[in-house]
Amino acid sequence: MSEIMNIPVIIMDFTRVYRNQSFYLGYDHIIIDCSDIPGSDCYCNQDAAKTIQARIAAHPLRAVHFLDTGNHHYITKFWTDRIDRDFMLVVADHHHDMQPPMFEDHLSCGGWVKTVLETNPFLKQVLFIGVSGEYPLDGNDVRIFRYPAMPVMSLPAYISIDKDVFHRRVVTTNWDQGDMSCSQVHTILKDIMCNYPVLGVDICGECSTFMDNRSDLVNGRLLSCIAAGF
Repeated sequence: MSEIMNIPVIIMDFTRVYRNQSFYLGYDHIIIDCSDIPGSDCYCNQDAAKTIQARIAAHPLRAVHFLDTGNHHYITKFWTDRIDRDFMLVVADHHHDMQPPMFEDHLSCGGWVKTVLETNPFLKQVLFIGVSGEYPLDGNDVRIFRYPAMPVMSLPAYISIDKDVFHRRVVTTNWDQGDMSCSQVHTILKDIMCNYPVLGVDICGECSTFMDNRSDLVNGRLLSCIAAGF
């Protein structure tokens, strides 16, 4: 148990929502206060990007990173920018986050996967979990897979989870949500962690406008599941 509890947990606190949660208290954790960074909500401008990158620079990639709301899912790009070997990105999300950018010089929570595919030469495959049929994937891009289809090449994986993949009965987020259960997501995570080395994990999907202790509970269950297979 002590080995599991010592997995690094990095809390990126933009909306102060984690200050009402306790799931991370038994782990080796650090809180990075990001609540003072303008230009970082949903769209991230260049100044905000530089500030965020500077604040995470001293912290490990091989950890579980909590990114706050789904509006900050683009931060996955900053963590994966530090990977210097071929890798697979695993994205559990109700949305594919591959929308074209509205502003060319801004990184967005709705288009960050597209940006990483276009800019990171080490990203070779993307495996999507739970993406709604309302958001079709590019069937011509051989790098893109939809679970349960799995890449044959056994690359190390970086796992990114947006809790909007869950049904609203499980947790409340600030975006429209999917229909997955905790057990479904945990089973898939275990499958991936058994088959691919894991470089790091991040989790977002908090709801700063709705106090819901289920989010604390789900974060704790996800963290326990990941730590056991890390």
